[in-house]
Amino acid sequence: MSKSKLITYVAVGYRDLPKLEKSIELVRSFEPDIPIRVYHDMPASDLHFLSDYNIQLRKYERKRYPKREENRNSSYWRLISLKESEYETTLYLDNDIYIVHRGFFEGFKIAKEYGILMVQNPRMFIKTQEQNIGDLDIGADVLPYDKQFVKDMPDYMTAYNMGVTFYSELSEDFLDELIWEQKNNPSRGQAGLYRTIWKTRTAPYCLPINWLVCKKHCNIENPLSLHVGHKNVLERYEEEFQG
Repeated sequence: MSKSKLITYVAVGYRDLPKLEKSIELVRSFEPDIPIRVYHDMPASDLHFLSDYNIQLRKYERKRYPKREENRNSSYWRLISLKESEYETTLYLDNDIYIVHRGFFEGFKIAKEYGILMVQNPRMFIKTQEQNIGDLDIGADVLPYDKQFVKDMPDYMTAYNMGVTFYSELSEDFLDELIWEQKNNPSRGQAGLYRTIWKTRTAPYCLPINWLVCKKHCNIENPLSLHVGHKNVLERYEEEFQG
């Protein structure tokens, strides 16, 4: 079996399981044979509905956090799913992402050449002088530690959405630093990313917002995947792509 491409998901408890199934179904409609691995913290029998999709299951032990436990586990285990991959290129997808265009799979080719790829965040900036629209300005679970760590970072640098992350070992050192940050200083997953960007003075290759369309850009032309956790984006999918 080819070891060129793998897709991973992380299920934290039972949230978004119907969307996870639909996301996998859509992957299979484009790529019937691509290996898919689902990390989960529930009994494997509770994921029996995925058996028709020829997936791999890998159980993990949920980490305990004083707040936002599900979010922080997702932020941590998605990185581990990339690190543990034995494939040449790996894609992590959030459970509520629906691929709607074959061009999405070009990301594997880009990752092979550039390492780690993420999509531009709809908030556009990591932080701003106005402190009103940046991901660290208004994102949930941003800690004082995060803001202090990047206080000397220039404002208006590009923010990322980690819901789509392509990876190859060209960025192994960066991924290792990112895992270390998330393990030792857990907070908002993207806050750990920005600390790592500032710490290493390197950054992921930035994919345009068409690669993961969120509510702010719902009607953008030529979407490659849709973040259907947003109600208006789900409605677009149902009206335009379902069938």
